Amino acid sequence: MLECGLAPRCSAFSDCLNKSAMRRAPHHTSDLESNILKGVRAANGISRVQLARNLDLAPSTAGIYVERLIAEGYLEESDKAERDTGRPPMLLRLNPERGEFVGVDFEARNIMAVAVDFSDKPLRNAHFRIAETDSVEQIARKIEQAVRKVMPEDENRLLAIGVGVPGLVDSAHGIALHYEYIANWKNVPLAARLRKKFGVPVFLENTIRTMALAELWFGQGLGVANFLCIGIRSGIAAGMILDGRLYCGAEHAAGELGRWRCPFISGKAAEWFAPEDRAPSPFGPELQEVASVRAIQRALAQAIASGQRSLLRDSANPIPIHDLVRAVQQRDPLALQVVSEAAKCLGWAISHLLLAIDPAKIMLAGPLTTLGEHFLQPLRAATDSLTPPESKRTAEIVNSTMGEFIGALGAAALAVHEWKPASTPVRAKA
Repeated sequence: MLECGLAPRCSAFSDCLNKSAMRRAPHHTSDLESNILKGVRAANGISRVQLARNLDLAPSTAGIYVERLIAEGYLEESDKAERDTGRPPMLLRLNPERGEFVGVDFEARNIMAVAVDFSDKPLRNAHFRIAETDSVEQIARKIEQAVRKVMPEDENRLLAIGVGVPGLVDSAHGIALHYEYIANWKNVPLAARLRKKFGVPVFLENTIRTMALAELWFGQGLGVANFLCIGIRSGIAAGMILDGRLYCGAEHAAGELGRWRCPFISGKAAEWFAPEDRAPSPFGPELQEVASVRAIQRALAQAIASGQRSLLRDSANPIPIHDLVRAVQQRDPLALQVVSEAAKCLGWAISHLLLAIDPAKIMLAGPLTTLGEHFLQPLRAATDSLTPPESKRTAEIVNSTMGEFIGALGAAALAVHEWKPASTPVRAKA
């Protein structure tokens, strides 16, 4: 079963790593070596003595496994350059040439893939489109094509694949359970399919949680113990890092923020955002029906169809994000109003998250980050106005800076974390 507690890269790595698990099963060679690699990965250069101390291992025990990992090419040693006098200590580092990991992230319209080397450096990326008419089988084939596009020419260098899956996921069994915005997307055995196709371990996680992992390992969450990553694409969800660990929930379904009922929208804008294929709920629409990318595109189209004037009148349907950004920058009244209404609704949800979770930081991820302050300003204003004065939180709300491949990078980080080197007997030194 996959762990949800992925340790961040920070000086307090020894507090984040699960030492007790190592004490319970010291004979599991691959587990020990995996934790050693994680320790080196987190420190980005560490002495053998400090590594043993961080992992609560005897130096001699740590040395046995470190030597094997060096012999296998996973680790390498180099001098620490900044020492002025005496013999510089040798630092353990990851060998970037030892292999590669692939991360894939997808939602209703796009598939993103990225390859990283053994030291987490991004190497190649690919982007595939999903058509509304694509079947589950066609989407699965496109995911395979995306992996094939970024994987190394020498297939033996591929070590593992991570996949960020939208909607509900059974990570323990590698099954994509359900996603509302892809027809017939139910109980898809995606991990088994990719494992059979590429011959390497495959790990699945909800896509918003892979985004949170990307921020934790590579982005603005580096060293932050408590933060939220809110992904806004076809749907909306929240990835939660709590006490330095990825939180998944009792049934691996935490963070389904988009299903919250939002009573915050009214008036003419409510008519624009109203879905055409369902009756309104007395409790308000779901958040993803009024604050997602898809909801904004639909609201703009319905407003224009009802006679509202806009620079977007001649845009394609759905309205491309780059057209929306240009209209907002040109102060188009309709575009500004729709974006503001969506931002206020998301601010309503964030105000409740602040009271419930008290994060230090909130990152927004997805295409709407290209709107910059035009989306952040009304969102922050709504959050402040809806948070009781006596309960004001100081969480910083920012846009992710990781771009459109954030989920794929996080999926690669998932593969890096869950992968273990092949286990072979290790003999103690005489």
